[in-house]
Amino acid sequence: MGFLTTIVEYEGALVNVRPRYWAAHKEAVTAVGFRGPTEDEFWRLLRTGASDGQMVPYAKTPKVLEYAALRNQRLHSSDLMELDESWPGASANLQVLKNMGTCHIASLCPNRDGLNAALNRLDLWMYFDKKQVLPADSDRRVEVLREMTGGTRTLAVAGTIPFAYAANEAGCRVVGMKTGLAFPKQFRQVGVDVCFDSLDELTDALARHDPELQRIGVL
Repeated sequence: MGFLTTIVEYEGALVNVRPRYWAAHKEAVTAVGFRGPTEDEFWRLLRTGASDGQMVPYAKTPKVLEYAALRNQRLHSSDLMELDESWPGASANLQVLKNMGTCHIASLCPNRDGLNAALNRLDLWMYFDKKQVLPADSDRRVEVLREMTGGTRTLAVAGTIPFAYAANEAGCRVVGMKTGLAFPKQFRQVGVDVCFDSLDELTDALARHDPELQRIGVL
């Protein structure tokens, strides 16, 4: 198949971050004095890209802003990152990807120490040639991902819309993971029309030269 650079997104693609996202939401919505949606509805809203206001029904703008600030602060805290767990088979699948060339990890979380601690705890750090915290600025995020490709054919494994969009703009061949924080419909809206149920399904597709991966230029 030839040399392949792979960039795996931490959030959703490699690691189940749902317990952390739910905990941060619950703390924040309780702190501002509202109940918020049920857990199932929270996930539906999150995966469709809902606004902060939809997470705090009937709240006025100041309370919504307070909620969002509190949630984001807790979302990237090291103690809540201890809730993160890798998806089943992550180590074996990362080894497959690494054997194909170079494997990197990228994350939207600005807490570099928390990210490193999680990768160490989950025993996944050794599979990555580079660990990259992506910038908040969208244009700079594209530049960083382009630098990570090293000018080689690159597969980006996305769990979130911001990462998928930036990777697509950076010239990567992007696939979405249904374990991530977006529905396939949302991935399609940023130009990603190939999605997989799991890393197992992705590595199986690579091994059998899946026509969809050939179509988007991965193989």
